[in-house]
Amino acid sequence: MNSRKVNFGAKFTPVLKYTKSKGSLRKGVLMSVKRRRLQIIVLVIFTLMLALPAAACGQGGGDPGRTVMQYYNNVREWFIMRGANDRIEKIRKGDMQVTVVDDKGNAVRDARIYYEQQGHDFLFGSGLAPLGIKDGGPNAVDDQWAQAYTALFNYGTLPFYWDSYEPAQGQTNEQLLRAMADWARKRNIVTKGHPLVWADVSPSWLPPGVNDIQVAEEKHVKDIAGNFCGLVDYWDVVNEPTMGARASTPISAWMNARTPATVCVDALNWARAACPKSTLIINDYRTDQDFRAILQDIIRQKGRFDAIGLQSHMHRGNWPLYQVWDLCESFKDFNVPLHFTEVTVLSGAPRTGISTAQTPAQQDWPSTTEGEATQAEYVEKLYTLLFSHPSVDAITWWDFSDRGAWQGAPAGLLRADMSKKPAYDSLLKLVKGTWWSMGDVYTGMEGNASFRGFYGSYKIIVEKEGKRADATVYMTRGIDNEVQVHLPGYIQAPPTPLAEQIWPYAVAVVALAIIVLIIRQIMIIRRRV
Repeated sequence: MNSRKVNFGAKFTPVLKYTKSKGSLRKGVLMSVKRRRLQIIVLVIFTLMLALPAAACGQGGGDPGRTVMQYYNNVREWFIMRGANDRIEKIRKGDMQVTVVDDKGNAVRDARIYYEQQGHDFLFGSGLAPLGIKDGGPNAVDDQWAQAYTALFNYGTLPFYWDSYEPAQGQTNEQLLRAMADWARKRNIVTKGHPLVWADVSPSWLPPGVNDIQVAEEKHVKDIAGNFCGLVDYWDVVNEPTMGARASTPISAWMNARTPATVCVDALNWARAACPKSTLIINDYRTDQDFRAILQDIIRQKGRFDAIGLQSHMHRGNWPLYQVWDLCESFKDFNVPLHFTEVTVLSGAPRTGISTAQTPAQQDWPSTTEGEATQAEYVEKLYTLLFSHPSVDAITWWDFSDRGAWQGAPAGLLRADMSKKPAYDSLLKLVKGTWWSMGDVYTGMEGNASFRGFYGSYKIIVEKEGKRADATVYMTRGIDNEVQVHLPGYIQAPPTPLAEQIWPYAVAVVALAIIVLIIRQIMIIRRRV
């Protein structure tokens, strides 16, 4: 039997096999070293950028930790905004394929397709309450207000506050609200009713008993959602359910007795039974754990909301943009669209300590030139940020003009005299400019052409040799957007055979070759002579 000695104390030396040349290996090592150096330099710079402000703050008696965190959030905000346009390109735009055919169903080649966007799929809106303020309803609305509104928005919020909608039991303002909704529909404005249930307002005739309120609320919700089904598309079913514990109205007592989440489940079921195709929203100004807890409780009770409404009244000052992004991120895990339902950005000085009741001091709250410039700059960034977040489907500016604005604040995109603030122009430039698609393309051999644009409705015009066809199409997110357009009165000639397409070029090539040979022969003969 053969045996083999194994020296366990021997040192193992690995054999390295190089497959690259010496030069390429050295180049790779140098690149790796340079990359590590760059990473170290970036890390050192970033560390200094954090440490130096903190050190300066510490010497000045401030809070270094808070300073570092603020600086970190500023850097994070810069990166969030820097990526906004790329996110918009990815999530807000799609491709539309257009196929053009003739009277015989054959593909039409070289047809010009002009496309122009007519409306957004994303909802940009504001309040429609001014339509019902004057006698005469929508017909008496200020022309400047109406023209500015319809030029910018495709979405509007209608006021359905119970105490004003039904001031006496059984006597409603249904006809006025129906006229307001019809005014919007004729102008391609999608409407939302706000609200069906809210603890802060109770009609004076409402009975005080919890069971009686339950019956009255069910009738109220079902009547409105049913009567306006097909005319009003979205509903803030329950507004501010977190207010139930803080308000002192018969409705708040009813909400506390049944719990806010249970009231939300009941109201959602009533509204869905009355109009199954409506989009139902739970809306609140509280964007903290209290609101999340109610939403989670609704889900545990098998309730179903179609969207979450987030209010953002910034009377006390503009929110940092990173905070707005974090808000979107914190609610996206509910896997339903987010609606920013009540946006307020002031064009005057912010105020703290304000209450829901207007006072004379608050009514004397002017819009300033500096404030309007700040408002315009912030609005452009805010809307860009929200439009770039994949969970956000709608943004509603709360007070379109300063006239009658909540809290008496300079909260409008229009001044009290209906003139436009810079923020209006900035927003119009985004919605109907930067985020608006138009252009033209030409069909190929198969009669197809495609264009990329923002989701929404489009007018398409197809032209060739004096013939024209018009079509309206809708580009929707998440599907293959394709349309076939018939070009009437046109017959596409059969394609020219390949041989007929090539022979002129072949003749030209042969002729050129002959000329070259002749010149060459002439040059040879001249050399010999």
